[in-house]
Amino acid sequence: MRPLFFLVSIPVLLFVMSCSPDREVRKEPESFLEVQDRLFLRGNLDLFYSKLESLENHEKGQYTEEGSPRPLRVMFFGDSVIWGDCMTVRLKRRFQERFGDGGRGLLRLVDWAPTRLMDHNNLTRGGFQRHKIPFESFSIPAFPDLGFTGFSYTPANQQATTIQEPARRTFISDVQRYHRYRERNPALPAIPETEAPLNARYGTDGESWKKVRLVLRPGEGQTRANLTYRTEEGNLETLSRSVEFVDSGCQAVEMEIPASRRIEMNFQGRPFIDALAVETEGGISFSAIVMRGLHQAWLLGIPEEQFRCGYQAYNPDLIIFQFGINESQTLHYSVEGFSAETYYSQLVQLYRRIQKAAPQASILIYGPYDRFLKQGGYYQPYEAHAKVREIQKRVAHELGLAYFDGFIFMGGTDGLRTAVKRGLIQSDYTHVTYPGGHYMADALFKQLIDDYQSYKENR
Repeated sequence: MRPLFFLVSIPVLLFVMSCSPDREVRKEPESFLEVQDRLFLRGNLDLFYSKLESLENHEKGQYTEEGSPRPLRVMFFGDSVIWGDCMTVRLKRRFQERFGDGGRGLLRLVDWAPTRLMDHNNLTRGGFQRHKIPFESFSIPAFPDLGFTGFSYTPANQQATTIQEPARRTFISDVQRYHRYRERNPALPAIPETEAPLNARYGTDGESWKKVRLVLRPGEGQTRANLTYRTEEGNLETLSRSVEFVDSGCQAVEMEIPASRRIEMNFQGRPFIDALAVETEGGISFSAIVMRGLHQAWLLGIPEEQFRCGYQAYNPDLIIFQFGINESQTLHYSVEGFSAETYYSQLVQLYRRIQKAAPQASILIYGPYDRFLKQGGYYQPYEAHAKVREIQKRVAHELGLAYFDGFIFMGGTDGLRTAVKRGLIQSDYTHVTYPGGHYMADALFKQLIDDYQSYKENR
C-alpha cells in the first residue's frame, strides 16, 4: 500500500502548491517598446517614498537617520530651462508646502543671473573664485578643481566672507501678469499660489536654519571654517571648526546652531568649498544646480574620487535631472563628432557612477518637451531632439531610474506651439517662461504625489 500512498499524495501536493495564494508571482520585465509611450516610469522612487513616508509620519515632520533628525534632500540639476530658478523655485515651494521647509539646500558663494536662487538672500560681495565646467567641453577633459555638483569655490584670502539669509518669498511679476491674463482667458491652465510651508513659524519668509553643512577639499595649509550666526533673538555667536583631511579626499563638516536668521562664514587655508548647505531639522531641503549651456554628461570630467566623496558626504535622497536642449543641438550639427551612440554611452556611464556613489538616492529624469530650431527662416522640429528624448528614456528604463516625459505631458509637437501661444514657452520655442516653469513643476509634483499615494496604498 505504500506505493499507492505516494502515487496519490504527490499529485495532491503539487496541486496545493500551485494554487497557494501566498505564492509569489514574478512578472517578466517590460521591454522598452512597452513603456516608451508612458508619461511616467517609477524606477527606483520606492527608496525616496519610503523616507518620505517616515518623514510624514513623524510628529515633527523629520526624517531620522542614525538617531539624528534631518530633512530629506532633493537635488535638481538642469540646463537653461531652469535659468534663474525657473521651474525649480515652484517645485521647492510645492514640496515644502506639503512636507515642510527643510532649508534652502546648496547655496552659491558667487551669485550670477543663471544660478541666482529665489526665496533667499545671498549678501556675499566678492572674495571667492568660482570653478565650473567650461563651455564646449565636448571631449570631457578632467576638471580637477570641481566638486561633485560641477562647481566649487575657493576664498581669495582669509577675509573673504560669505553672508547668507533666509528671505521672504520672491515676487515673480511674470506669474502675476499671467494670472491677470488668465482672468480674461479662463481656458488657460491654472497656476494657483502656493501656501506657506507645512507648520511654518515664519510663513513664507523662510524658516530659521539649525544646521550648516560643508563639503571641503584641501587647499593651502591647515583648514579652518569660521561661522558667525545671528539667532532669532538677534544675538551674534561664533563657532569655529578645524578640518582634518584624509589623504586628498573631501571632508564633510556639520555645524549645529540655534535657530538662526543669518550666517557669515570665512575660511583659513583656502580650501575648495564643494558644498555649503543650510538646513532645518525636518521637511524638504531643495537644491537647484543650473548648468547653463552645458551637457549633463560633462559631469564625468569630475575626478571620480571627488565625485564619490562629495555625494557620500552630502547624502541626497532624490536627484532630478532635466537636460536635452544642448545635447540635441550638438547632435543636430554633429559637433566634435558627437553621435547618438556617444550620448547613450555617456549617460549610462554617468548614471552608473551616481548609483555607485549614492546608492541610497532615487534618481528621476525629467525628459525634454519638444524643441524647434530656426531652419529656412522658420522654427521647425528636428530629429535630433526626438532622438535625445528616446535615449534618455531608454537609459532610464534600462537602469531602473524614474522618468517623467515632458514631451507627452506638453502634448508633443503641436503642444509646443500651443504652449508658446499661451505664454508658457518663450518665442524661441526652447525655454520656458516663469508661468511655464510653474506649470511644469506642478505637473511633476502632482505625478510624484499621486504615485507616492499609490505606493502607500499598494505595497
